[in-house]
Amino acid sequence: MKRHHRRRHTIRRRRSLKSTIWGPILALSATIIGIVGLIAAIVFVGLPRLLPLIGIDYRAPFAPMPTPSPTPRPTPTPNPMELFDAEGAETEVVFDEIRDYKWFGDPYFYGGQLMLTGGKLIDGKAIMCDLLLWDPEGRSAQKLNIPLENTHFMFPKFNDDWIVYLDANYDGGGKLCAVDRSASSLKPVTIKTVYTGQCEPMLYQNYVAWTERTGTRMDKLFLCDLTTMETTTLHMFSNTSYGQSLPSLMDGVLVWADAERSGSTDEEDVSVIYSVRLGSASIQSIHTETYAHDPISNGQYTAWLDAHHSLQTKLYCMAQGASEPTLVAQGVVQFGMGNKFIAYSKDETIYLYRFDNKKTYKLSGEYEKAQFMGVSDGKVIWMDVTSRERDILKYSEVPDR
Repeated sequence: MKRHHRRRHTIRRRRSLKSTIWGPILALSATIIGIVGLIAAIVFVGLPRLLPLIGIDYRAPFAPMPTPSPTPRPTPTPNPMELFDAEGAETEVVFDEIRDYKWFGDPYFYGGQLMLTGGKLIDGKAIMCDLLLWDPEGRSAQKLNIPLENTHFMFPKFNDDWIVYLDANYDGGGKLCAVDRSASSLKPVTIKTVYTGQCEPMLYQNYVAWTERTGTRMDKLFLCDLTTMETTTLHMFSNTSYGQSLPSLMDGVLVWADAERSGSTDEEDVSVIYSVRLGSASIQSIHTETYAHDPISNGQYTAWLDAHHSLQTKLYCMAQGASEPTLVAQGVVQFGMGNKFIAYSKDETIYLYRFDNKKTYKLSGEYEKAQFMGVSDGKVIWMDVTSRERDILKYSEVPDR
């Protein structure tokens, strides 16, 4: 009987990678890669996020440098004057109802309405005998029922509460008057009797300021509170022409000029412009380094003439806090100021200088001869004197931002 033998099967065990020569190498490589990855995560991810939180500026190594490129420019907003049609904006003062006045004078805008004097020929003399209030929209004029004691109405100014004017004699002097607009009747009250000259009142809220000749060689600057009729002398001018220089009262800022260093003539003087805001006891000084005549200030800019309205007169302005003035124009006869501009007359033409872009624009017509009449309520007013047959009063409203 055959004997069967079982064959013994040998089971071979697989060799572990660790037991080979590659095991330690791969383990070391994995460790190195892990450490490098951790460092990279800290350097390139962690630090750029964490360090700026504590105020440290950090840029990761090998990070690409930002490519410089110009900052995109926003589309500029056009200056209102660049689109301004001066001749198209020019408006003539036309009276549809009242036509019996030959002359008009002293125009003054407030609240969209115009107050001015109307003149007629009386006993062979040109007399500004009436005060008129004109509405531009309806082109209608109202004659104010205010009695005239002397000869002329001159220099009217008004606001919501008051009307002030000079009730003037034909040969100088008169009465400086105020009318309370809230009263049942427009009855004038005398602020002060004026014995010589023709002083022009400046009105702001309940205050009126003016300079007046009070003696042979003495002028005084007065300020009156219309609610109490109390008058205060703010400044005295002795034996000098500065008393003939108009003060300005605009937006609560009162300014006037006097000598800082005297020369042999007015034009050789170096003037100082004094400025005080109503309600404040502090008087500021503006050192012009020129002669200063008829200064005006809106609180941010101050302007003046360096002579008495001659063909060589220069117009200067100075911003608040500036160290030296800017020459606006030469040959200026008259000027006025708004919040954003100066308007002036030169060579029988009306010009406008804007503070924001320091550019000059022509306001009056191309072939028009113009006489400057003033600035009020953002409007520039002039007389068209191309034809002398009648008074043609015009104005232009200056665009504002």
